[in-house]
Amino acid sequence: MLIIRFVNLFPSHVENALLEINGTTPHYLMVVDRVNNLDTLEVQVEVEESFFSDEVKEMEKLTKKIAAALQSALLISAKVKLVEPKSLERFEGKSTHVIDNRKFDD
Repeated sequence: MLIIRFVNLFPSHVENALLEINGTTPHYLMVVDRVNNLDTLEVQVEVEESFFSDEVKEMEKLTKKIAAALQSALLISAKVKLVEPKSLERFEGKSTHVIDNRKFDD
């Protein structure tokens, strides 16, 4: 579980939202960062090979659809970045789908 902008986020919520969208795979990476004292979330999403397109309009439409689904599931906005099929690392056993780049003071 992560806490971003006072909201508890579970990576499984991201995966469930992605499984509902045609053209995506369950492979994703959440990148959390802090910019100007505000937590940011980027979700890198693998697109199915058959859906990966050179048509910018189609890719933008998919990006907006994913962003809306994630907003609904997570209750915060996330930047969505579509990535090529098989470009994200695969994990065995318990998955690690989060990179947290925030710096916390001890």
